[in-house]
Amino acid sequence: MSEEKKQEEQAKRNEQQAKDENISSGETIADAEQPETNNQQQATEDMEVHKHPHHVMHTKKWSEYLLEFFMLFIAVFLGFIAENIREHIVEREKERQYMKSLLSDLSADTAMFTKGIQRKEQRINAIDSVFMFFKAHTDVTTISGKFFKTLRRTTWDQLLIRNTITINQLKNAGAMRLIKNKPVTDSLSAYDFQCESFGQYNTGYLTHQEVLYRYIEKMVDAPGLLDLYIANTSEAIVGNVPDTIALQFHNTEENQLLNLLMQIKIFARQEINRFENGKNTAKNLIALIKKEYYLD
Repeated sequence: MSEEKKQEEQAKRNEQQAKDENISSGETIADAEQPETNNQQQATEDMEVHKHPHHVMHTKKWSEYLLEFFMLFIAVFLGFIAENIREHIVEREKERQYMKSLLSDLSADTAMFTKGIQRKEQRINAIDSVFMFFKAHTDVTTISGKFFKTLRRTTWDQLLIRNTITINQLKNAGAMRLIKNKPVTDSLSAYDFQCESFGQYNTGYLTHQEVLYRYIEKMVDAPGLLDLYIANTSEAIVGNVPDTIALQFHNTEENQLLNLLMQIKIFARQEINRFENGKNTAKNLIALIKKEYYLD
């Protein structure tokens, strides 16, 4: 065999050997990659087979739905109860505050009734003094400054002036519903009605006062008082009239004056009875509120 043929055969063997090595290398790589591909495929299959419990396709048991509904119902119900309790506490506190305000108003009313009774008694005493004066002095033409002031004292006593701030708030704001204590509610309504009926007599009081003013103006000589009127700086009309001054008196209206004073005396006595009743009702209501609401 020649040298050239040997070289050709050697080259073919080398080429064949290289091809065999390439083939072997390719199979090795494929074998190395195959497990990873198989693992990915297996994981995918596992994920498809074993679904998460909260997957959209998961079907709950009826007991789970019932439990969730029951828990939601309990939450809503407890919230409703808590809100009712809160509103109840707020309303009870408002009720208590209203009762405290009522006590203040009723105390003011009691003081007004007490002062009114005293002033009406003083007015009646002044009227009786006028009666006794004219009984002792017939055909009188002059009066003293002291008697003039007594005559003026017959014109006034005390109007019924209630403190209605709290009761008006309760009625106008619809807050009477907050007072859950029925004895207090009934007593408060009765007291309010009683005072409103008493207030109607204020018109009679003012009417009598106006007529009496006109009689006194006609009977007492004003020129004798002009210097005192000019010098007067007080709120009282007759505050600076001396007791010893002599004033001209016109007795042409004496008969009408005395009859009117008798009407006013009777009216004042009736007013005293009304004020006494109002005072007692207010005091009883104060005691009831303090007892029912544990207020000092």
